[in-house]
Amino acid sequence: MDWSNVAAFAATEFLLCLSPGPAVLLVVGLSMRQGFWRSQCAAAGILTTNAVYFALSAAGVASLILASATLFYILKIVGAAYLAWLGIGMILPLWRAWRSGEKADVPLAAATLPRIAAPPLKLYWKGISIQAANPKNLAFFVAILPQFIDPHGPVALQMVVFGSISVLLELPVLLIYALSFSALAKVITERVVLWLEAVAGGVLIALAGILAWERRA
Repeated sequence: MDWSNVAAFAATEFLLCLSPGPAVLLVVGLSMRQGFWRSQCAAAGILTTNAVYFALSAAGVASLILASATLFYILKIVGAAYLAWLGIGMILPLWRAWRSGEKADVPLAAATLPRIAAPPLKLYWKGISIQAANPKNLAFFVAILPQFIDPHGPVALQMVVFGSISVLLELPVLLIYALSFSALAKVITERVVLWLEAVAGGVLIALAGILAWERRA
């Protein structure tokens, strides 16, 4: 195994993990709304999906999916629709608060955490679904991994190493995001969070639009 390739992959994966995509937005929103530990249920679902994608890549299933332009496009449309649905759901609370004239100037943790706690298993599956909803995650593993794999070495072992590195790097990034924003819930007001979630929802809708209209090269 070429350890220089391993180091290069780790650096690339770390930089990509820092970017606030749909998975990070989900963890951030849950950490503010439901606290750090519940947000980690969703993070576990996200990492589970990543592990499955690595397994698919290793088995060659992902390459078969990407070889069919029609199938890949269908997956993109389904994923885009789900991301848009999530985005709309994040915008609606702000719209409802504006329509009702509700005042929301108390700290979020004191105002909302006790009444919106969701079952951990539901949050786990939500993490899985939002990560799986974007088929470009699957494309990422297929497009990136071949650049670092040594075809003359043990491919299966390399896939296990790269998959482990991906999980071990993304986990602390999600932890840091969750810890930071769950702490903000103690001082940040409901109104501010509604606006933050609405902006994040707009980002998800924009990502859904890009995903739906982008043509496969």
